Amino acid sequence: MAGAGRVTPLGTGILLVFLTAGISGVSTLLNAYAVAGTSSDAFVTVRNAVVALALVPVFLWATRRWGSSRLRPRDYGRLLVIGLVGGAVPFLLFFHGLELATAAGGAATASFAYRGLFLFASVFALVYLGERFPRRAVLAASLLLGGNLLLLSLTTPLWNDGTAYVLAATVLWAGEYTLSKRVLRDLPSVTVAFGRMGFGALFLVGYLTLTAQVGAVSGFSLAEWTWVGISAALLLAFVLAWYPGLKRVDVGVGTSVLVLGFPISWGLGTWLSGGSFTGLPALGAGAILLGVALAVGYPSWKEAGRSLSQWLRRPGTVPP
Repeated sequence: MAGAGRVTPLGTGILLVFLTAGISGVSTLLNAYAVAGTSSDAFVTVRNAVVALALVPVFLWATRRWGSSRLRPRDYGRLLVIGLVGGAVPFLLFFHGLELATAAGGAATASFAYRGLFLFASVFALVYLGERFPRRAVLAASLLLGGNLLLLSLTTPLWNDGTAYVLAATVLWAGEYTLSKRVLRDLPSVTVAFGRMGFGALFLVGYLTLTAQVGAVSGFSLAEWTWVGISAALLLAFVLAWYPGLKRVDVGVGTSVLVLGFPISWGLGTWLSGGSFTGLPALGAGAILLGVALAVGYPSWKEAGRSLSQWLRRPGTVPP
């Protein structure tokens, strides 16, 4: 049993996935504005390439500090797959879907499709990784889904082409997170994050070249480049928090915590628009909070509390 104040892998992982959920909530809200009026394919390619380049010094620093196992041909193959199904194709689908959904007035429904990621990921992890599915997870999943439904505005279209694209991206990301969890048993999290974004960026650049969309990048305005920078910073923070967290927690638990991003997006959007934090949406946000609390479980909360206490005393103690 962990002693008081001791940093534990599980506690650290829980804290990191909560941090990721916060980043995700902010990103989802801002990205709806970032991609508006621009080529979503060009935007995603440039943004992800910026993140991949930013990860180079992080990767080199982490390798020097903690060391890194030598990559085998099999490792390169797995990282290539992670880059394709996690760092390339779903980003194209998601942003194109978000663009279509926003134009059709159904951005909230598209966001709901993405927040269902935990269901797909939990099933994949159960089958592929043999993760446990405790009884409390059934109630937690019900609260998470019900809370998300209550957060939806029923005045918007319940289905559109954009939602279909976002749903396809969600399934791919759920599969990638499951594969990444398996690869993280053998490789440092910073290596997996760099592989995902680096190989993903190469695939995206290739796609942009083959579809003759490279010229769209030169047409970016100053405002669009600003959005690229903001979105890239958020994505960089996401991968730097998510993969170390995923290394330490179950896929089902980690992706359940990510659902918190939806009420965070709703809360920020409501605040910015001067809306009210009452009614069914507020009830939905409360249901999600309770669902996440159940998904994490009391023992894990205790571990997170111990790790947070130690983090505050000794920041920078989390290896990759």
